[in-house]
Formats: sequence, structure tokens, C-alpha cells
Amino acid sequence: MAGPENILELCPLSVRGFGDPGDIWKDVRAKANSQLYDPQQRGDVPVHSEAKRREWLRDSRRRKCLPERIEIFNVIQGRWTAVTQENLAEHYSRSYWEPIGLGKAWEEIETGAVADPEAELTLREHAEFLAEHLFGTLRKMPETPDERISIIAEEFYPLPEEQEQAPPPSTPLPTFEERLDARMPEVLEIWAASQTGHITSRLVVEGLLHYQWPLSTIHQRALTQAMRQAGWTLRRTAKTRFWVKNA
Repeated sequence: MAGPENILELCPLSVRGFGDPGDIWKDVRAKANSQLYDPQQRGDVPVHSEAKRREWLRDSRRRKCLPERIEIFNVIQGRWTAVTQENLAEHYSRSYWEPIGLGKAWEEIETGAVADPEAELTLREHAEFLAEHLFGTLRKMPETPDERISIIAEEFYPLPEEQEQAPPPSTPLPTFEERLDARMPEVLEIWAASQTGHITSRLVVEGLLHYQWPLSTIHQRALTQAMRQAGWTLRRTAKTRFWVKNA
């Protein structure tokens, strides 16, 4: 239940901004009056696509070391928060985990990847697939073989020689968070000492982290937090915003 007496507690500062509690309550009340009340509805819970969850995992999840932990960016609190399977529901949006369940959601958070759904084969497709590989009686096999009998395809259809000799895939480039962890604060101090001009955020990103500019909002927050933890303060002139080392 919300009312003018507790609206500031229920509506975070990062969402409502600074303002008079009475005006904030009017805005919330007007929004509520514009929507029909459905007693069966548990809230505005959109079903996010796999592409949406992949985007969220890429931008809002990171793995830390010393101690080892997984963190996600809590947009309400405006900071990175350590999560476990036990407290995931407190920090991970319900609209993301409810359609797939907390167990599946934790697997995605832990691995950092959304698994592609596997198409179910019909009974006839199973039979046709087996017949093709065991007896060669059918000309065409299903495009999506069942994982339980994929070993048959490997036995009867080994990889071509050129595929077996193909070079291993290239190592993926480090993420923005990994670059921050590797260069803050020790490498930052050495690098900054060699600079002659203002230490701007763009210079740090491109010169120290070797990452593309501009940054996303989440990466900007992560950079600001890392610089402040390293003992730097953001200053500005009429034309430039730059970082200075605390005395």
C-alpha cells in the first residue's frame, strides 16, 4: 500500500529524483488512475526475449575475484551487488527470472550465457533419423537431431579432414569490467604519471583501457566508481571534465 506518508520510502530517489513529496504522490496517483485494476494481475511483468536477456547479461553482469563472486548492477541502488542463488530474487528483476524460474535464471547468471532452446522431435522424426543413420533407408534426416542420439551422427558422419585441422577459435577480447579489474589502481597510477594533459574519462578509456568510446551508462558508472575507489576526484572547467588525484 502506498500513500503520501510513505511514498518516499517506496519510490527510490534514483527513480523519482528530488522533489516535493506531495507532487510525487500526485504523479503516482495520476499514473495509477490511468490504468484499470486487475485483481488477477501480479504486476507489470513483461516477458523478455532471449535477446533481451543476453543484452542484460552482457551489460549488467560481471565475475569478480578475490574473493570470487558474481555481481549484477542494481539499477535501483545504482551499484554493483554480489548475488548468489539464494538472494538472486532480491536483486534480479522478477520480469526476467519468473518466466524461466529462479533455477534457470541462476544458471544464466552463473555462466553468463542464455541457452538456445532445443526443438523437440516428433516420434516419426526420431524414427526417420535412426533409420537414416542405421539403415540408410531415407534420403533426408531432420535438421535438428536429438541430443540423445547425436553420437550416431558422429560415428557415421565424422568431421571432414579440413574441419579437424582447423585452428582453434581466437581468444575473446577482455570485457570492460575485466579491463578495469586488471588496471585499477596500480597500472592507472603508472600510466597517469606519464600523461602531460588533463586525465579525462575518454583518455582513460581509450589510452589506459584500450576500449571504445563513448561508453554505455552502466560502463560509465563502473568507471566512475573505479576511479573514485582508486583515489581520484572529478573536476571541471568551462570546457572540460577531468580527473585529479586526491592529495
